[in-house]
Amino acid sequence: MHTTVPALHVGQGVHQAGLTLFPVWVDAPRIGSLDWAADSLTVTEVADGNGGPRVSGLQAHSTAARPLVALEGDLLEGGWQNRMLGRSLVLRPGETRDVETVCIEEGRWGGEREHGSTGRRGSLVVRFGDERARHGLDDDRQGGVWRRIRSVEDRLGASETRSFAQQLDRQSIRSPRLIDGQRGVIIGIGGRVMGLELFCSGSGLRSRWAGIVAAAAVDARLGNPVPTRSERAREFARTLEGLRLHGGEDGARWFELARSDERIDLVGLGARLTGAGDQRRGILHLTALDRRHPVLAAV
Repeated sequence: MHTTVPALHVGQGVHQAGLTLFPVWVDAPRIGSLDWAADSLTVTEVADGNGGPRVSGLQAHSTAARPLVALEGDLLEGGWQNRMLGRSLVLRPGETRDVETVCIEEGRWGGEREHGSTGRRGSLVVRFGDERARHGLDDDRQGGVWRRIRSVEDRLGASETRSFAQQLDRQSIRSPRLIDGQRGVIIGIGGRVMGLELFCSGSGLRSRWAGIVAAAAVDARLGNPVPTRSERAREFARTLEGLRLHGGEDGARWFELARSDERIDLVGLGARLTGAGDQRRGILHLTALDRRHPVLAAV
């Protein structure tokens, strides 16, 4: 049994200042009974053994009554410095677990123990530094993220603590209205598709929608202010359809998904579904990234 990308249906794009967002519908059953609320996750610093917090990890606790989904790329703001969740996971109700993170605020080290999560997201440009390390292309995972944030600030203006969260604070873009049944979005920047974010339900997409749009708006400021044509979005969707994703071989109920080739990286979170005597796999969340996009090469 394998996890494959289902058929994707792409709607008319909405263009704002170099960013084109295309709604996506999915030929796959909705997966429910999950909590997607970012504020159902409470996060605290973890001691590193030398009396201070550990940069690369935090402790997460679920206050949700249902399994809680936390996503790679989610921002965890506060604490001694702002972090970004390094891997997607599902926490059981009341579960506490150490989670893998990367810093997105190089210039601050001090503060409180608690972090807040509001659904804000790291942009594809910032997360791409993480992906290079994940696929063995960069030995310094944290350094890759910091280098890309510095490059963004060189282009868009420095923030007080070299924090990507402060770049998001400068955005005033309005999120387009979600359409009935929409479960994903294809992100076009500077006339070309940069990537896709796909969810197993409309509630999942709604929980991160404003964060996805604001993060994409930062990336769009790095490219040419031209719209992306619908044909390119539909071509990207056809490229993804039917791709087999790796992960879940250990029989776990929730598992990471990944695939990489010469052009596209895919990372996500899968679920083992049971019912009616059969066992199937579904996608809870999936990010696809075109590594050849010119904005990525420029940073």
